[in-house]
Amino acid sequence: MGIDFDTRFLVAKLQAAAGVAADYAGADLIPALELTHRPLEADRQSRDLVDGNPGATGADFLARPRVRVTAVLEASAASALGSAPFWGGMAQACGLAQTLSAGASSAYTPRQDDAALWATLVGGFGGSQGAPGSARDFLQEAVDATGTMGFQASDGDLPRLNFEMTALYGAPVARDAIAAASPLDLGPLGQAGYREADHVSHANTTFTFAGKALVLRELTMQDETPVIHNDRPNDLSTRRGRRRYTGRMVVTAPALGDLDYFARSLDGTEQALLFRNGPAGNQIEFRADRVQAFLTDLGEQDNEVTATFDLLYLRDDATNEFRITAQ
Repeated sequence: MGIDFDTRFLVAKLQAAAGVAADYAGADLIPALELTHRPLEADRQSRDLVDGNPGATGADFLARPRVRVTAVLEASAASALGSAPFWGGMAQACGLAQTLSAGASSAYTPRQDDAALWATLVGGFGGSQGAPGSARDFLQEAVDATGTMGFQASDGDLPRLNFEMTALYGAPVARDAIAAASPLDLGPLGQAGYREADHVSHANTTFTFAGKALVLRELTMQDETPVIHNDRPNDLSTRRGRRRYTGRMVVTAPALGDLDYFARSLDGTEQALLFRNGPAGNQIEFRADRVQAFLTDLGEQDNEVTATFDLLYLRDDATNEFRITAQ
């Protein structure tokens, strides 16, 4: 019998330091809308020898082994105001600074200092079972995970956070070979910090751009920061490169008398953007105070003209490129 695909899971916990696995447990489970766990990603290199014979004569080998995880999560608030939402540790490992205001909010902005943070990821199959689980199931611990986090909101859908993380390779372990006292023993998996988000709608969501209440169809923020995985003598590490945040916005095309988006695209006018979803106490706010919006297309949906813009998020003294607040 094969491995049950439905039992795949992801545990993530922020590390205290590079190279030191976090002290994680089943309660650190990450509830994901979508999850792709690549337990072995590597660069396949060829050893083709020129020896006077046809055909492949040298064996290939894998270099720079690593773990890659892609996860789509609900952009939801914390279970208690002022505490970190279940995705807070992953956000910090992806270059965001966390600010907790007791009883009020938790906010995330691109980090201004050079203090990088990493997370320990544990993934595999057999998440519905208590350890040691079945012989065919396995789990994998991968340290020093860092990566990128994006944001997406589309009408009629849940607001989403898109994570893509790279970690140092760790060999998978068969579940039935894990002793109960092992750090890899997760026990029953659960997530007390998970909270459902409201879908994007007229009742749940407000949106303004350049001070105008535009009819929003889609809004995204994409982190284009490169993630560097080093595997060199005296350097086995992961890190983020120079950051850059872009995005996309699709709205019902406003009247030019209300917003001349042609002129604003041509002169690169900077504008503020504010998105709020959910009621107070279970609300996510996405705010950016310096955004350039460049018109790329006038399309059609339901016989209405839509305007599509490419967005560039610029750094602001108060919110940096953006701020995501759970409040």
